[in-house]
Amino acid sequence: MHKLCRMQVRALAHFVSVADTLNFRIAAERLHMSQPALTRSIAALEKSLDVRLFNRDTRGVALTTEGAQLLERARGLVAASDEFSYLARAISAGSPDQLRVGIYGNGLAELTHPVLSAFAREYPDTGLQIRHADFARGIEPLLAGEMDIAFLRAPGGVPSLTTIPLFSEPLNVVVWDGHPLAGREAVHVSEIFGDSWVTFPPSIPSRWGEFWLFEKERAGGKPNVGAFARNEQEFLAAVAYTKLSGVIPASGLRLQPHPGVRAVRILDDVRSTVSVAYPASGFNPAAVALARIAADVVRDNMHLVAEATEIVGAPV
Repeated sequence: MHKLCRMQVRALAHFVSVADTLNFRIAAERLHMSQPALTRSIAALEKSLDVRLFNRDTRGVALTTEGAQLLERARGLVAASDEFSYLARAISAGSPDQLRVGIYGNGLAELTHPVLSAFAREYPDTGLQIRHADFARGIEPLLAGEMDIAFLRAPGGVPSLTTIPLFSEPLNVVVWDGHPLAGREAVHVSEIFGDSWVTFPPSIPSRWGEFWLFEKERAGGKPNVGAFARNEQEFLAAVAYTKLSGVIPASGLRLQPHPGVRAVRILDDVRSTVSVAYPASGFNPAAVALARIAADVVRDNMHLVAEATEIVGAPV
């Protein structure tokens, strides 16, 4: 028990992630840490407990009998720690009746304002703090409790987040106004594979980065990344002034037009999924309320976003 009290909850979270994936590489990616660091953390935890948690050999990774017995208790301790941390942050802030909303890119496009306005009407005693996200920090502010909920583009779920898809919309290629494709009405995204791209920093989840660079569609070809952008303004400026190319949601240039940038419709069947996401444990109850309101508003106002398709579904 003494050893248990001295263990870091972070190491228990590492144990749970490896147990869920039975793959140190995948678990390290989900935890946003290096595989060697994760291996050291598990080894230190096993030494502290004097219990072997995993069997590792050339065939893969498997829980030991002792590891399987401890797994659910570890989950409970990690969840309790998350809830405790959230309460402590709320007390420290001196204002528990606040909801901190992170907006990545243009958030929910034309539905951002209707959703936030509906929440303010239904919960007038809960103050809204709107924070525009810095892509260079990825989703770390959401995981670290600096945001309670976020509006974002989520090509795939993250295990530590509850992600609720709301709708999808087409993507556009964006090029500088002197680009050979600037006058076209529509293109295949492969037509700019040879260009230098502006994209989002590698601090975003790896599956998201692969989506925005069309890595699967490149059939093994590596993208030439000319710049990383921390927000949509930097993204469009890189296109206009350094002659880079990229892809953005169709609503991006519509809501934030930029001189010197042309948007061209993509012929390929690929769409951007618009979601709300909040921590899977230790979450602010107001975040769940906002997610519910967002789903309701989307159902009633889908017509406000051109070419959008409703996909409100269960949390992932």
